[in-house]
Order: sequence, then structure tokens, then C-alpha cells
Amino acid sequence: MLNPLGKKAKNKADDAEAPARRRPRSVERRIREQEKQLTDQTAAQRRKRRAARDVYSAVGFDLMYKDGICQVEEGLFSQTIAFDDISYQSAREESQQAIFSGWCQLFDYFGAETCVQLTVTNTPIPASEIGRMKFFEEGAPETAEYAREYNRILNDKMREGVSNLVRERYLTFSTLAPDVDAAVPKLARMRSDAVQTLNKIRSSARPLSGEERLRAIHSQLRPGKPFSFSWDAVGATRGLTAKDLVCPMSLDFKPEGSGTCYRSEGVWCQVLSLHRFGSELSDRCLAEIIDLPIPLNVTLHVQAMDKAKAVAYVKKRLAWMDKEIIDEQMGAVKKGYDFQILPSELKYSKEEAEDLLDHLQNKNQRLFVYTGLVFTYAATREELDDQVMQIVSTARRNSIECDTLDYRQREGMNSILPLGHNHVQVCRMMTTAQVAIQMPFATQELAQEGGGYYGQNKQSSNLVLCNRKRLASPMGFVAGKPGSGKSFSVKREIENTILAYPDDEVIILDPAGEYAPVVEGNGGECIRFAPDSGTHLNPFDLSDVAHQSTAAQMAFKIDAFLALSSATMAEGSQGLPEADKSIISRCVELAYSECADEGRLPLLGDFHRILSEQPEREARDIALRYERYVKGALSFFNHESNVTFEKRVTNVDFKDLSENMRAFGIVAVLETVRNRMYYNFERGVTTWLYIDEVQSLFGHPAVITYFSKFWAEGRKFNLVCTGITQNSVYMLEHEEARNMVLNSDFILLHKQSPLDRKAWVDLLDLSAQEAGYIDESIRAGEGLLVAGGARIPIKDDFPKGALYDLFNTKPEEIAAMKKASEFAARARERKGPAAHAT
Repeated sequence: MLNPLGKKAKNKADDAEAPARRRPRSVERRIREQEKQLTDQTAAQRRKRRAARDVYSAVGFDLMYKDGICQVEEGLFSQTIAFDDISYQSAREESQQAIFSGWCQLFDYFGAETCVQLTVTNTPIPASEIGRMKFFEEGAPETAEYAREYNRILNDKMREGVSNLVRERYLTFSTLAPDVDAAVPKLARMRSDAVQTLNKIRSSARPLSGEERLRAIHSQLRPGKPFSFSWDAVGATRGLTAKDLVCPMSLDFKPEGSGTCYRSEGVWCQVLSLHRFGSELSDRCLAEIIDLPIPLNVTLHVQAMDKAKAVAYVKKRLAWMDKEIIDEQMGAVKKGYDFQILPSELKYSKEEAEDLLDHLQNKNQRLFVYTGLVFTYAATREELDDQVMQIVSTARRNSIECDTLDYRQREGMNSILPLGHNHVQVCRMMTTAQVAIQMPFATQELAQEGGGYYGQNKQSSNLVLCNRKRLASPMGFVAGKPGSGKSFSVKREIENTILAYPDDEVIILDPAGEYAPVVEGNGGECIRFAPDSGTHLNPFDLSDVAHQSTAAQMAFKIDAFLALSSATMAEGSQGLPEADKSIISRCVELAYSECADEGRLPLLGDFHRILSEQPEREARDIALRYERYVKGALSFFNHESNVTFEKRVTNVDFKDLSENMRAFGIVAVLETVRNRMYYNFERGVTTWLYIDEVQSLFGHPAVITYFSKFWAEGRKFNLVCTGITQNSVYMLEHEEARNMVLNSDFILLHKQSPLDRKAWVDLLDLSAQEAGYIDESIRAGEGLLVAGGARIPIKDDFPKGALYDLFNTKPEEIAAMKKASEFAARARERKGPAAHAT
């Protein structure tokens, strides 16, 4: 960290001076004196900003460090964290109350020595980018055409968005300190506690780096201008500071003689203050302003008063009111009026002050000094006035009065920057509840960088882009009735993965044989397991985990064979007896031991033979259940593996397997996928696994145990697994399945039957509004996406074309396509001989 250029406070010599000739000062008094000195310094700096005659001096900060700590003024330092949106507005009342309580705790945490600034910005996507964005790179030749079409489709849909705004939420806190070294531990402690509190309400938060804070400041100081910054350009040798690279070229605070707005590099800007509030505030009062489809910045500055000072302040005001009441009553008596009749304004103010005192003393509320500001900008004065009218009218609908900061736009400009320093001396008192009710969570959007397309927001029509790798737990589920668009969504996400992550591997377990088009279209490989396929898979294979210890390999293989053995049982729901588990474990180890002497891996036939040789009657019963997999038409698991995953995309087709053998086949393939996962992890490759009809794995306790362990372990080894089901109730009956869902941060729900919908509502604590997004009234492709703390209602009207043909699962359209293809083939055959004769 670079040393700041500002001077240090002058109180160190005083602190070092031995008080030989005077009584020692108390610690509390020394702290008060130090805070007063630092406060006087910052006040003097504010006055200098106000009187500055150049842009550099007028902008309200001094230094920015690489770690994100900013020296705002001499003796004042701040840090900013960005936090994500949450689905507050559509949540259940109980969830809203919990979020409100957590929000109150956040503000109550900060002490009287800390200034807190909440900032919500709506920044327009540059017009030059709308319709020209590149969502996917044109990589491999077999996928280049699909990438071009996908980019075209998403750019077309981007134009349909209501606002095309990027919404960011920042929490900035500042503290007084003599120098940056003293400020660092204070800010670190506040940052840690604030992030922890936000995480409790499922809003993930992260501190901004110095470059990120400069980007946020630049977007407000120079609206619409591109941000180009490099720390290499900053330093004594270059003669530039970080502040030089974000300051505008010109600022005019009296454009055309007006003192109600200002102009920054030709852009018209205006800051408004929120100065009068109704008696009852709604939790939508701020959200409706934020939801306006215009560029804006809503900023709240709050600073807590010391509890004792706050109580004394209110009592003092009550005493003045009592004096006014006495004066009114004495005047009424002199004039012969009824002295009990008081002016309504005075009576209401007295009741309000008494209520405030009760909240401070008995209801654990705190008192804050509050300043609310709204900033917007436009290319012309007419557009600016129109946007200001939208803000004012929206605020009035929510019992908030806005006012222009006449001849104080410079102070307003510095106050809306995420620096944690309020230059506007327009404030009022508010309790914790009054501050916290101004929720910054409006219509929730999801547009994560590098994310795939999952549809459009049903409320705003903006693109919904989710990057599952950024979720804490990228595992997920997709559920929906037949015909709800479930398979289309999964194929679309597979295409997202193929195009967005060209180095990752994708494996699909396909019980219905419906994913071949998207796999083969992207140059992948389809592996078919059937009696006549010639495809073989050895469940004992260890080729991809040879680097692991023998004990680790054996432990997982035993779990896998317990699951395989459970899948062979007709009455699998009973689970394997303990005796069977012991016998299977013993025989797995014997198979590896005997075949190791022969220099080969065991086969299923070796395991069957060893089982038959065991003295226990249970061993012969187990061997009998395995016999059909060792001999006859179903013996394709009793050979050396000829299945490889060399292609980026692999589809494993179980369509020709019987229902009772499908679970056995899926577990056998999962064991191979697990080996591949380890291999990919060692070379830094993410493995994406899609399992259709995942509910079939929840019919046998040993299979459930194996799959649950596989699911939990996969997160640590770069596995992104997706379970797909149309029978949610059957799957969610199992406690392990419910835990897997609750530990997954990605859930995509399409149209659900009443029973399935009730199961999801209970498990995910969906509100009535959220449940309405997945009821039977919605169209195919619509639903609810749960991604971490975000819950987004989605819709999708995907246009027809090459990608649509890959994703399409409608039987009538597929039949028509096949019929058209057949007619075309016959036409070519008829033309062939005629052309040859000619």
C-alpha cells in the first residue's frame, strides 16, 4: 500500500508529553478531543471543496489505495462493499420480517463515530453495446455457427428489455482516524461484520477493490463515458494520481444561469433531496423510485447518535414543547378560551416526540441523522426535466417530498459518490425502523458476467444471465411437468455451457434418448447401452483415479458396489441387510486382490465367481441377483471398458434398458463419471453432469446414500451436477433428496402439478406470488429460477432456427421435421438417376 500524501494529525506530540504540571486527562476526554480535532479538519476540507475553483479540488476525495480504502479527507477514511439483490418484494411475510430485522441489525451495528452510506445506482448499458454484445465466442468450427446465432438472438432479446440498466448496490462506511494505518483495522472489523450480517439475509457481499471503487465513482462523475484505468499509469514518475483518471474535464454548476442542476462534460445532471416523509412509510417507498427505467443514483447517508445523547436530545425537545404548551394555555386563559384546546400541530408533535422517546428507551431503537438524495442525468435539459418529474411524482405516491438543491449541486455531487461523506446539510432524525423500512431491494434482476441465458425476466423483459460457477454451491435441479419446457431449458443450458466454457467437459445421462441432437450437433459423442450395442463398461475400472491411494479407491468402490447391489434388488426400498454389506465389501476387496496378482483389473464375472465361492447363504443370493449381468444379453457390464470420454460432450443413452436395469446402469456410469471428475480436477477442468429422470436414483437406500455422497463430494472437485425430474413429490419424499436440494444454489422450476407445487412451496418457503410463477396457468418455458439468494420469474419465447431445432422436444414438430427430411431425401433419390442419365 502506498503511503498517503496528506499530513498526519498534530496530536501525537501532545499525547507523548508527560503531564507533570497538570492533572492527567481521562481517556474519554482525550478521545473526545481527538474526534473533535479530526471532525474540525473534515469540516474545513468540506469548506475548501465548496470554494474550489478547479475540478480536481472540487471532487470530494484525496487518495484511493489498491485495496479499496479511500482517504476521503485528511483524517477520514472509507471502504465500500457491493451486495447482491434478494427477492424481498415477492417473499413471504415471515421472510420479509426476518430480512427487515437483519437490515435493522446492520444499521444498529455502526456506532456514532461511523458514517454509513447506502447507494443504489441504475447505470444504462451504453447504446453502442445494445444489439452488439458478444455473449459467446466463436470457438471450435462445429460450434461457431451456433455461437453466432445465439449472439444474434440474445441481442434481439436485449432490445426488448424495459430498461437495459445495470443495477448495483453499495454500502460505504467511513471512520475518523489520524492516518491510514490506524483506519485499516477499524474498517476491516466493520467490513467483516457488515458482510456477515448481509449473508444472514442471503445477500452475498464483497469488498470493492480500488479500481472497482474508482469505476463506481467514474460512472457518476462522468456519466456515459468509457472507463479506462490502470494502476501502471499512477505514480510519481508519471505525475498522475488515481483521482486524475476519474475527474471530468469540466464541471459547470450554473449551466445557462441555472442553480438547480449542473453539467459534467456536456451531460445535464441534477441532485434532489428527500426532505419530507409521511407518517407511515411502506417498504416499497424506495423500491418504486429505484424501479424507474431511468439512470439514477439513490443515496442514503445515516449516522447514529449516541444512545444517551439521543435520549437527552428528545427530552430537551419535549421540554421545549411543554414550555410552548404552557405558553399556549396561559394565553388561552388570559383570552378566556378553553386552555385544553391546543394547536393540532403542537399536539401532534408532542405525541410524536413521546412515541420516539418510548422507542428509544423501551424498544431498543436508535436515533440516526438521515439525509436522502436522488441523482439523475440526461443528454439534454428537456430529458433531465422529464426524468426529474418521474422521480418527484413516484416519490409523492409514496408520501415522500423531493426538493431541488438550489445552488448546492456541488455538495450534492460529492454526497452521491460512494465515499461515505455527506456534504449536504439537509437532514432529519429517524429511528432504526424508519431507516430500515427504506428497502433497497426492488425488481430483482440477474445478469452475472460470463453467465448463460435462462430466459427473460417476466416483469422487466431484461435478460436473465446466471453464471453457476459463481454460486456458492453450483449443484442444481430442474423440475417441471411434461410439456412445461423442462427439456428445452436443459438443452439450452447445455448449449450455454458448451459455448461459454470451451475447456469444460459435459456428460449427460439420458434415459429417454432425447439429447442426441444437441450432443451430435456440437461434435460430441453418443454412447448407447443396449444388448446389441457392443458398448462395454467395467464398474471396477480405476484408470482415471490411479493417482489416489489404494485405501481411498477401495472405500469408494465398496460404496459403489453396495449401491449396485441395492439396485439389483426387486424390493430395493428395504435396503441391504448388514450381512449383505459385509459380504459385498469382502468380495470387492478379494476381487481386486486376486486380479492384481494376474496384472489386470477385475470384471463383474470375477466378483460373481467370488460371491458364489463364499460359504454364506446370503452370498449365493447376491450372486444370483448378479447372474443376469454376467451372462447373456445383459452382460455388457462384464467386459473391459471400451467407453472413453475423450470428446468434450458425451451422451450416455439408456433408452433401450429395462426400467429395473436402468438404476444399475446409471450407478455404474456414475462411478465412471466420478473417476473422470478426479482426472479433470487434476488438470483444472470442470465436469458438468446432467442426470435426467433423477428420481429413479431414490428408490433404493444404498443408491440414495451413494448418490448423496457423490453429490456432496462433487462440489469439492469442480463437478457441476444437475438433476432433472418431472416427478418432484416422489423425489422429495426422501430426506437425503431434500437435503441435496437445500444444499444446492441452482433450482429451475417450470409448470408444476398441484402436489408437486405444494412440495416445492413447503421446501423452499415460496410466497403466494412465487408459487403463482409455477402453477398450471403459466405457458411452456415460463417458471421460477432460484440462483443463490435471487428468485427470478422467467419467460422464454425462443425463436425458431438452428438452435431451436437442437433444443426442440415437441413431438408434433419433431415429427414434421423428420417428415420434411424424409421427403427431401426421397426427392434427392429421384433426381439422382435422372441426373445420371442426362
